[in-house]
Amino acid sequence: MPAPTLARWLVLAALLALPAQAQEGGPPPGDLLPGGGPGPGYTLHADLAYADSSATANLLDIYVPDGVANPPLVVNIHGGGFAMGDKSDLDALDMFTRAGIAVASINYRLSDEAIWPAQREDVLDAFAFLRAHGDEYGYDETRMASYGASAGGHLSALAGIALAADPATALKASVVLFPPVLFSGMDADMAAVGMTPAMGSTDDARSAESRLIGAPVGENPDLAMAASPLPALAALPPDAQLPAFLILHGADDRNISRIQSGRLFMAILSRPGTRDLQYGLLPDSGHGTGAFRRLDVMLDVVSFLRARLGT
Repeated sequence: MPAPTLARWLVLAALLALPAQAQEGGPPPGDLLPGGGPGPGYTLHADLAYADSSATANLLDIYVPDGVANPPLVVNIHGGGFAMGDKSDLDALDMFTRAGIAVASINYRLSDEAIWPAQREDVLDAFAFLRAHGDEYGYDETRMASYGASAGGHLSALAGIALAADPATALKASVVLFPPVLFSGMDADMAAVGMTPAMGSTDDARSAESRLIGAPVGENPDLAMAASPLPALAALPPDAQLPAFLILHGADDRNISRIQSGRLFMAILSRPGTRDLQYGLLPDSGHGTGAFRRLDVMLDVVSFLRARLGT
């Protein structure tokens, strides 16, 4: 993906509030992605305990591509509404190992086991473990990136932001796909694009986000805000260097409004200093569907990461 101009991104930000049918065009034709996890030619280090808060949740797997000396590492954070999912949910990350990038895929405590901020703590503990064991497992811990979709996109954004507070822990890049960003604004953001939420109201006590914070989002805006990456971003020192961010969202997403990722994009854009920031609004695409399953789009993601990780 070419580096965007400010004017281009301001146009895209304005499009976030338009009805989905106003989006035109689409990605060039491409093959559907192959299914499954990493392709052949890797060494797997499975079920490594990265913390001791949960015997089953604090585990990760590391896939190191064969024949690549000291590759960089992408950390996959699975989605699932903070309530389901597993580190085996790798989707198209076989392309990372084929591109000479190691992959770590992590589990974290789900909302039926522990409420926020347990998930934040687990993700940061996983990165601390991975920083300490690069030599042991054969990857370069100084070149790491986060990657996640939906709930995993929320946690990928949070990792990129929180770890930027210290240059010793800062990531090189964060890929954030269709994330929830501001829980208390999710219903209004869906209404603003003229859609009915497929999963029901976020404000409801039964929503995934309410279960995450342990209380109804609609009645507890402070708790909901505490689980957002936006306060963490605001709390960073002005001179903190964020990783490169690639944020993608489907224009037709009926689970999480595209305005949610737009909020993250605009918050990063408004920070002082130089930013490496790309945003893509994908036409004719929903919550991980459409263009997200196209080879050409995912190859752009791989290219983005290779450029920032130095492969």
